[in-house]
Amino acid sequence: MIRINKPNARFAGTFLLLALLQGCASLGKDECMLADWRLIGYEDGVAGKSATAVGEYRKDCAKHAVVPDLALYRAGREEGLLQYCKADNGYRLGNAGRGLAAVCPTALQGDFREAYNAGRKLYLARSAVNNTHSRINSRKQALSGLKENRARKLADLIADGLKSDQRVMILYDINELQKEMQDVEDEIVDLEFDLEDQQARLDQLGSNDSY
Repeated sequence: MIRINKPNARFAGTFLLLALLQGCASLGKDECMLADWRLIGYEDGVAGKSATAVGEYRKDCAKHAVVPDLALYRAGREEGLLQYCKADNGYRLGNAGRGLAAVCPTALQGDFREAYNAGRKLYLARSAVNNTHSRINSRKQALSGLKENRARKLADLIADGLKSDQRVMILYDINELQKEMQDVEDEIVDLEFDLEDQQARLDQLGSNDSY
């Protein structure tokens, strides 16, 4: 197994480079000259980056007559992937709704994907609960608006000076608003039943969490 030395003062320039790598899309001359390709590979592996990432470094550094050390980069990346491809990290990624990078070695892929899928199920269950909460709140706001509209219509109905046909139209509007309110109320009830089922599933998945 490849060993990655613990960082010390002589790696200060390299860590500066890594910080710059995360904040910009290209490498400058100093960054290419200071590059510790083994450590950069390790960081890319830990981040689950594809091996093609080194191609971008090659393009940038070619402008400054610097060639990445592919052997060191690949060795560092393979070591970093051992961290990325741990089952608990797969679960964390799935639970956060992150995408699944197809970068893991065959020996680690099975456990990593299984853990990812478990985390993904929890993420989807939690998302369903949050989405239904949002829909319920939205429909309750709509119901509140309908009630306010009906209240205004009722006030209009008893206003002085209205003709009979005007009162008939207002009564018609009130009746339509009442029907729409009933529909929204029924929808809220259905959503609350859905929410109960979704919350039960979320609780079950959470109680079976082994990661």
